[in-house]
Order: sequence, then structure tokens, then C-alpha cells
Amino acid sequence: MSSKCEGWDSNPRTPSGVDLKSNPQEAAASASAGRTMVSPSAQSGEVLFTIEDLDSYIEMRSRGREKSTARILSLVRSMLWKELNGSINRQSLSSLSNAILSRYQSDSSIHKFFMYSRGFINYLYKMRMDSRLHAYYSVFEKPKVRREKKLMTSRIITPEDISKTLEAINNDNTQPRTTKDEFIAHLLFLAYSGQRPITTSRLTVKQFRQALQAKPPVLVVEAWQEKTRLEHYVPLHPAVVPYVEKIIQNRNDNDIVFNHRQLQKWLLKTRVQLSRVNGKMELKDLRKAFEQISDGIGFVDANKNFMMAHCVSGVNWTSYKQFLPESVYQRYFEKWQDVKYQVPDTEPVL
Repeated sequence: MSSKCEGWDSNPRTPSGVDLKSNPQEAAASASAGRTMVSPSAQSGEVLFTIEDLDSYIEMRSRGREKSTARILSLVRSMLWKELNGSINRQSLSSLSNAILSRYQSDSSIHKFFMYSRGFINYLYKMRMDSRLHAYYSVFEKPKVRREKKLMTSRIITPEDISKTLEAINNDNTQPRTTKDEFIAHLLFLAYSGQRPITTSRLTVKQFRQALQAKPPVLVVEAWQEKTRLEHYVPLHPAVVPYVEKIIQNRNDNDIVFNHRQLQKWLLKTRVQLSRVNGKMELKDLRKAFEQISDGIGFVDANKNFMMAHCVSGVNWTSYKQFLPESVYQRYFEKWQDVKYQVPDTEPVL
């Protein structure tokens, strides 16, 4: 990862202003001491690091991760170098903690920044076995704040919102019929399955053809296609089948069925108003809608979590649970068979 980014010093200096590149004697002394440069006052507990140390850690954590995770790690890198400035001590860690808490409001974002920051301190400790780093790792934690109110998502997505979005797609005369058909099929698949948009962007025509030929029709999502790396089954709701059949006709097996970025851009541009909250429909809302509707109709067991690849960690899942496609479909269909969205008359089957 390049260190020549805006706001970052590509020729890092220690907090005392010592240029490691122009002072080879001090650099050699640092290397002989395991690259731990300590301030003249050993009692201060200050531990220095270079931008190369930080880059090595970020590169290690980014390897094989999703692009969204890599972007977060890039932001973590920027903040760590800006706030710590190559020095880990009580004052710099306090500055880092304050910067995280003041810049981010989301509990998820705050958690991730503290987690990756602590990970960097632990990484340096493992590389150097410096007890001071272990002490800093132990005390640098996300503050435990007692909330006045238990946080829940503010976004409520109703079946009417989904039907309204389907109608908006069908009425958009700027889009060709083929694009509108794909948008409708894509939105219905997400609404009836609760899959992540990034997962649907990797599904192939062959997978859907195999699912449509199966009895009952169950799609197999492969591990590499899923964020959580869980291979799982996704029942195809009867309301989805004709629309999917239409858009995969005359296409190659290896073609990707859905273009999630195209639909995402359309939603951002069209801005379909939600009925229960002050907001516009987003692609990620369809997964929330599936979860919320499932709660309302009683589809709340392990089959739902397995189908969504959600909350599937722990010994109970890795050592005990297993599912059959017909069982997942039966349980899903028992609860979801009466859920209907108002789909415009688009003549789904040719």
C-alpha cells in the first residue's frame, strides 16, 4: 500500500523530529533494538513506530477482504498516523480515542475503529514483544457508555414501500423494457430472500437454472459469493420465479444475472419516498424489510438466519447445525406463502 497519500508523510519522522533516513546511526540503533525507538526518558513508556510498520499491518488485515473493509482500513490508517504521529503513549492514545468518538456517531463505526486500532497495537507487540505495548493494548478500549435508550434501526420498510418502488420502476419511461424487467426481478428476489446486494451481484444464470429445475426450487449460494463465507440455501418464492425465468432466457450460463450497482444508482436518482420514515428507498433496505416482515409473520428460527447468512457464528453453528434444502424451503414457504407485493402488469413470461 502506497504511503504517498494526501495528509500522510511519505518520509516519516519521529515525534522528536529525528529523520530516520537522514540519521542512519539512530536508525541502526532502532533496528538493533527490534525497531522499538524509545524516548530518552525510558519511564515515559513511549513506543515509536514508522509508517512502514503501519502499512504492513494494514496490508495484512486487508488481504483477501471485501473492498468495503479495505476502505475502512484505509481510513483507520489515516487516523492512526495523524493522531499517533508515530508515537504510542498515553497522550497520543487519548487523542486517538477522542478523534474516533468525535468523528463517528455510528456504534458500528466506532467499534471497528477501536478494534483495528487495538489490532495495530497488538500487532506491534507480537512483532517486538515489548511489554509496554501489551499494557497499552489492555487499557485502550472503546468506552462503555450506558445508553438512555436501546438503539434499534430507525428505518421501517413496509410491503407498501416495496410495491411503490416496483411501480416506479415500471413507470420509468427513460429505461428500456429489458432493464425494467431486470430491476423488477432483482428487487423481488431481494425482497423475498433477504440476501445482501453484494451477494446477488455474484449469482450466475447457471445457478438460477439449476435452482428452477430443483424440486423444490432452492438456489445454492456458494461460500465465495457470500460475505460471511457461508454456503447456504435460498428458496425461490413462487412470485419471483416467472420474472427470473424471463430475464435469464437466451443468456449464457456464466453470465451474472443482476447488476446491483445499476439498480442502486437508479434508486438514488429516483428517490422513492418511504411511507413510515423520512427517507428514500435504498437497495440495502430490502434486506431490512425481509427481516422485519419475517419478525411479523413468525419466521424467526435458525432457518431464516441460515437463509440470510446472518447471526451464524459460534460453536452451535460450526459444530451442530446442518440444513436440508427441502426443509429450509418448507419452513420458509409455511410463513412466506401469503406475502404478496403489488407488481405492475409487466407480462413476466414470454
